[in-house]
Amino acid sequence: MGDLRKAAAADEFSLTGHVCGSTSLLSFPADGVSYMGCPVQSLVQSRRFEDVAWLLLHGQLPGAEQMADWESHVSESASALHESIGEVFSLLPVGARPLDLLQLSMSLLSFFDPAPNDLCVDSSVVRVCRILGQLPELLNYAINGIRAKDSIAVLTELGELSWSGRLLRILRGGTSVPTPEEDAAMNALMICQCLTEMRPACFGARSTAAATRNVITALQSATTVFVGQTINDPWQWTSELLRSFVTPDQAEAWYRSREPQGMPFGFAAHVPDARVRLLRESAGTLLGSVDRLRIAAAAARLEKILATGNQLPTLDWAAVRLMTLLDIPADRQALAVGVARVVGWSAHAIEQQKSGISLLPALRYGQEE
Repeated sequence: MGDLRKAAAADEFSLTGHVCGSTSLLSFPADGVSYMGCPVQSLVQSRRFEDVAWLLLHGQLPGAEQMADWESHVSESASALHESIGEVFSLLPVGARPLDLLQLSMSLLSFFDPAPNDLCVDSSVVRVCRILGQLPELLNYAINGIRAKDSIAVLTELGELSWSGRLLRILRGGTSVPTPEEDAAMNALMICQCLTEMRPACFGARSTAAATRNVITALQSATTVFVGQTINDPWQWTSELLRSFVTPDQAEAWYRSREPQGMPFGFAAHVPDARVRLLRESAGTLLGSVDRLRIAAAAARLEKILATGNQLPTLDWAAVRLMTLLDIPADRQALAVGVARVVGWSAHAIEQQKSGISLLPALRYGQEE
């Protein structure tokens, strides 16, 4: 009876599926996926992640002058990163997960907000721009031991790289310079992963923004939820699995040995997300080595097998596939996804702040007998 009561209470009080607002950030028209009314396919093909960040935060695509100002602000923010902030990382225990550094970095950056009491929307946008400048440099110090001043000196020599390309370089250890194809593929990854449907981290950002009107606090909430949900990192597990297969036949044999359990991550019975195709196309531009061909062939075999059971690749599977081909270490792939979503969470928080709608539910309190 106890389980039955719990099930009844879950059905009565669950917030799952309840509509708590609307968003113009993300839509799913019949022909694909759109951000602020702009088809994602067009954004991937002709824009960089920086342009999409501007779009989500301002509601329209930037002009050349606006983007030049934005990039200048991002660069200045990176240069202004306080040297002492990175010393905290030397105190962390050996073996700390790279993803955990995202949560810590967001908290550290909050202490260096030059105007913490200015909570207007314009100031929130400026904060996000500053975070995009400082977060990669902070992570570079945390995971590679490269200080911001040394990193910036090198990056001035890599002016052709986009913001995403520079992040890719950091994730790969700070020494391997991405090719133009890798830079474009990383932009596609960041664009496609920055916005999701309502997930717990997204709800955390929106509900915290509604309660505090503070975008940094909202980002702290979202990153905490995201990191907490990935304690058993599915991106790392999947990437390591793909790397382990020597042949497509080995991948098939592994999957057959699991039946009828199915694939624990990356596949679902649903209408295909157009972004999956976009990331697959980007992956197709990276097959310039035997190792990459091997990984792509194993992934394709698993996709073919699962399709027979109406299990289709999700956006997260397509992202792992692409990140593995980009040589991003398996334990840093969730970090890449989290950094991309910082922009989406920020846009959700600011949109919620503008709406003025409270997301605070009520409780039914017990009665004294």
